[in-house]
Amino acid sequence: MDKVLSTIKNIHLIGIGGIGMSGLALLLREKGFNVAGSDVAESYITKMLKERGIKIYIGHRQENVAKDTHLVCYSSAIKEDNPEMQEAKTRDLSILQRGKLLGLISWDKKTIAISGSHGKTTTSSLIGFLLTSLGFKPTVFVGGIPLNYKYNAWWGNEYFVIEADESDGSFLYYNPWVSIITNIDYEHLDYYKNIETLKGNFLQFAYQTRALAIGCGDDPFVYEIIKKAKGVSYGMGAHNKLRAEDFHYDGQFSCFNFFIDDKLVREVKIPLLGKHNALNTLAVLSFFNYLNEDLNKVIDALKYFKGTKRRFQIKKKIGSITFVDDYAHHPTEIDAVLKAARYLDPKRLFVIFQPHRYSRVENLRKDFARCFTQADELVVTDIYAASEPNTKKIDAQSLSKEIQNNFKGTVTHIPKEKLISEIPLRLKEGDLVMGIGAGDINSIMDGIINEFETNKIKT
Repeated sequence: MDKVLSTIKNIHLIGIGGIGMSGLALLLREKGFNVAGSDVAESYITKMLKERGIKIYIGHRQENVAKDTHLVCYSSAIKEDNPEMQEAKTRDLSILQRGKLLGLISWDKKTIAISGSHGKTTTSSLIGFLLTSLGFKPTVFVGGIPLNYKYNAWWGNEYFVIEADESDGSFLYYNPWVSIITNIDYEHLDYYKNIETLKGNFLQFAYQTRALAIGCGDDPFVYEIIKKAKGVSYGMGAHNKLRAEDFHYDGQFSCFNFFIDDKLVREVKIPLLGKHNALNTLAVLSFFNYLNEDLNKVIDALKYFKGTKRRFQIKKKIGSITFVDDYAHHPTEIDAVLKAARYLDPKRLFVIFQPHRYSRVENLRKDFARCFTQADELVVTDIYAASEPNTKKIDAQSLSKEIQNNFKGTVTHIPKEKLISEIPLRLKEGDLVMGIGAGDINSIMDGIINEFETNKIKT
């Protein structure tokens, strides 16, 4: 980093309000750089960055790039015709994609890079939390906000925990000491075009790992990669070195018996619901086993982990109704989180789904039609575009009709602007109300909760 960034002092980030860019901004600020940035709208993230002394511009304009800017960094959501990108090129400024800059500042660390189609935020948050709890003081960069902390990134010492984003191939910019692959699914095929290219990138990610590649052996794509990379596998299948058996629930805990090389270590209890979170925990235990840490201390510390913002986050309980926010936006994630919700044994599982990206809906339409079977009532709202053009005229109404063909309950399409007024009127005693999606459904859920509570709507 010293050689590349030694003459750099002032950095401008385009798209600074994204969770990844905001984390990078925090790290750069802590390292002594002057950081500024822009985004299309104000959010809780931009407000947080302002509180940390970072200059924020709302809207993208050429004049946002200050005269003394040395480097411009951009997220993968930023297009070439962005006025700030054009300004940087006109002035011949240094320009780096987010992943490349993050790779530079982590290059000389012992980087633990966690990637995969699902579960990487929880897995990264858990490793960062446990390293901190055990006194290691790691540098942490996570694509979500761990509820034990105020921020999603902070600077530390030798270890650098990175949630490595595979969506745009940028996870290959890192220099992992240890890598973890949680799973590989049919995701981000708008970028990769086919599953073979996606698998090839993950194989390269494992090969360029310096010490140990760890992966979920229950996933056939991952297991194939881990065998080639001579890594270590975890999972619930008997072929894995680190294994979970007898998965069950106990109160608010997911529990399983933990084995290494067929030898029982002990029972593990985690305050996270679902088998998918048991697998995430196995990934974490695999890493600490490689560190030769006292696994009893690691397992004991798990009970203090509060989870991650927007990952089965209980927003509020009003009477007998519980409101939950979750980031699930892929059919595999939706199926897993709804199965976990069933453990709470609600009278009715009421789901509000905001589809994310036209390309994802198009590519995975058949899977979306089958992934809501655990719900009792489903509301589908308008598709969150995430800056994608709707070239094929895809809409939520037709998706709702396809889901209804495989759904035992009622599927209703409600436009986004009517959710806050209409959802509270549909709720009943004992409902578990889940807002799921990667767009702004979390903000809408806040409005629904406020409307329900303020007007004291009777159930």
